[in-house]
Amino acid sequence: MSKILYKYPDKQRSQKTKGNLVTDTGLKKNELYTDFVQHLTKKGKKAKAEKLFRKTLHIVEQKTKNPPLFTVLEKAVKNVEPSFFLKKARLGGASQQIPAALDKKKKKSTSIRFLIQSAADKQKKVHRRESHLPVTFAHFLAIELHEASQGVGSALQKRDEIHKLAELNRVLLTQRWW
Repeated sequence: MSKILYKYPDKQRSQKTKGNLVTDTGLKKNELYTDFVQHLTKKGKKAKAEKLFRKTLHIVEQKTKNPPLFTVLEKAVKNVEPSFFLKKARLGGASQQIPAALDKKKKKSTSIRFLIQSAADKQKKVHRRESHLPVTFAHFLAIELHEASQGVGSALQKRDEIHKLAELNRVLLTQRWW
């Protein structure tokens, strides 16, 4: 005879099945939403990533108020999109960075990665130095998205830095073999 260690009451059992992540706004259908969730997912914890991004969207919605939420997201991603990437290659014994153009999908993926990375850097920088500021990652990501949609922020600085390096190394374009 098998042992029943613990049996959940009927109320708890019904509450567990209710946790559906699809909302009225149809977030899962939005491509930007799914891309952000994919980039935020760590160690297979997709539900946790979705919850984090939902909090971020809620904070961005409170900050912007007027424009629709996904137009702000699209604007932020569009502003941060780099046109080039730099690939390291050894030429004549020295390591050089050769610029190359990015395709549409890679641009979007790179810009999302820049936004998340710059939010993480901001969080590390502040890291409870000032206790009155919110210290959750959702707040920092929301701030970064809001700044990027307005055309400022550290993610945009990163993009500009890559563009400057690509312009400086444009002589090496002839060395590209891939």
